[in-house]
Amino acid sequence: MKIGIDLGGTTMTAGLVDDANCIRLKTGTDTLSLQGADSVIQRMAGLVRTVMDQSGGEPVTHIGIGCPGMLDRAKGRVIYSNNLDWGDLDICDRMRTIFGIPVYLENDANSAAIGEYIAGAGSEYSLMVMITLGTGIGGGIIIDKKLYRGKSGNANILGHLLLHSGGRLCTCGRKGCWEAYASVTAFIRMAGEAADQNRDSLLWQLRNEEDLDGKNIFTAVKKKDPAALRMFDQYTGYLAEGITDIVNMLEPEAVIIGGGISREGDLLLDPVRRMVARNIYCGSAAMPVITAARLGNDAGIIGAACLDQY
Repeated sequence: MKIGIDLGGTTMTAGLVDDANCIRLKTGTDTLSLQGADSVIQRMAGLVRTVMDQSGGEPVTHIGIGCPGMLDRAKGRVIYSNNLDWGDLDICDRMRTIFGIPVYLENDANSAAIGEYIAGAGSEYSLMVMITLGTGIGGGIIIDKKLYRGKSGNANILGHLLLHSGGRLCTCGRKGCWEAYASVTAFIRMAGEAADQNRDSLLWQLRNEEDLDGKNIFTAVKKKDPAALRMFDQYTGYLAEGITDIVNMLEPEAVIIGGGISREGDLLLDPVRRMVARNIYCGSAAMPVITAARLGNDAGIIGAACLDQY
């Protein structure tokens, strides 16, 4: 047995994964990164203890952590994570000290790409790109059946492709990054702005009843609220622009979209597919399969648990 941890900017989940790469049990909690790294690590360790306690005493060989940001994998260290506001953190040493077993570290989006490649929607492809939509945008690239990491191991920072020069300020400090326009954080922000500008809309009504999130925003889209539809068209346009650039650069066989809103399936992806097909280079480059992640949020857990192989 092995344990995979999907550590995100908003939530974190730990799962017990068997030798067939199936999750046997899992548990999660809010990340609460503003409380500091010590607090996050203690809660993460608490998730691992819960999983171990519920496992029936089966031995756990190792722990894998999928974490956003730039990493030093050899030292098990987070160099910088803008979505967690962490820098120079020896996360693996601290978890090894607690549990006394090997601990591996990988970028969270790379972990999700590994998971989908091993056990999900990417298993049929030797060249695929995984895009995770959440607090930010993560990316993982599989080339010739291997995870591409770049020279120092920190490639695939796809969320920070430039979409709009001098545009919205990104959490990384640059202006105009793709994730400032096409992350779930951006989706919720855009819906809030649309609600403020259209106080006769369903979006405005929903915002007054509860905080907007991916679920209730899609409720407004499905009910064809005009303000929601205009905002949704703009959002899917931003999402498609970044995917088009990735397709032009890499010509992948498949682009797999993960994160909670990917569960909306074709409602989200059909307009993206149309815009990518229309805008890829000269309109004649090879169009990849664009599909939702099959494993959902479990991809990051499975991929992290399999880091001993990567």
